[in-house]
Amino acid sequence: MNRTCVVLYKSGRDKEAKELHERVKNQLNVLGVEELSCRRVETDCDFAIVVGGDGTVLRAVKCVSVPIVGFKAGRIGFLTPYKIEEAEQFLKDLQDENLVLEKRWMLRIVMGEREFDAVNDAIVRAKAKPMSEFKVFIDGCSDLDFFADGILVSTPTGSTAYNLSLGGAIVIPNCEVVQIMPVAPYYLQNRSIVLPADRNIHILSQLESELVVDGVCVGTTKEVFVSRSSKSFSLLRPRRYDFFSVLKNKVGYGKGVSEP
Repeated sequence: MNRTCVVLYKSGRDKEAKELHERVKNQLNVLGVEELSCRRVETDCDFAIVVGGDGTVLRAVKCVSVPIVGFKAGRIGFLTPYKIEEAEQFLKDLQDENLVLEKRWMLRIVMGEREFDAVNDAIVRAKAKPMSEFKVFIDGCSDLDFFADGILVSTPTGSTAYNLSLGGAIVIPNCEVVQIMPVAPYYLQNRSIVLPADRNIHILSQLESELVVDGVCVGTTKEVFVSRSSKSFSLLRPRRYDFFSVLKNKVGYGKGVSEP
């Protein structure tokens, strides 16, 4: 096939990564097998194979500029369509051109003079006390007030992450929308708001709050701006991939009641 790739793996998953390498090395030109760290991986290849869970894929997105194909070695696996033992099926899909390049967009988060890109979400959450007063402005107007633990803003990719556990809406990944969700609000406001992705969101906290981007605390602030990022990332997935089947198999959504 003459395709080049790099294999990146989550800490503690070196055994799975080496096994996968053995399975694909005869048909792919593997430029390297290395543990994923915070540094960028500068390599000229066709795609990156990532071994781990969804969190590992999130980290890889910010470390490579090539399409990513995920192999599950974690718990949920919305972003990892293959298992290690399905390496031969992946090679067949690649050979038969049964892989789809799925482009996904990100959020741009601004805190003071610092900027961040979020694949899943960003949350502004009270730090010193359990709750705080939050104001949310949409396109400079329509200010909304919440007394809550925090405010979560998520992409469609992130709708099945923290947003899902908070009771937010499940959004198909290729939708052009952003979701705002108050976290543990005092009043009966535990409903998400779904907006067009091109809206600008401004969050003000009465108290000093933490900003958490894709699960990582990046600092404290009282003011955060959120908008659609100019950056995006691409996932390689099998053409037969069915988002609704994944929902049913991973989290039981739409599973119904089965006979014993």
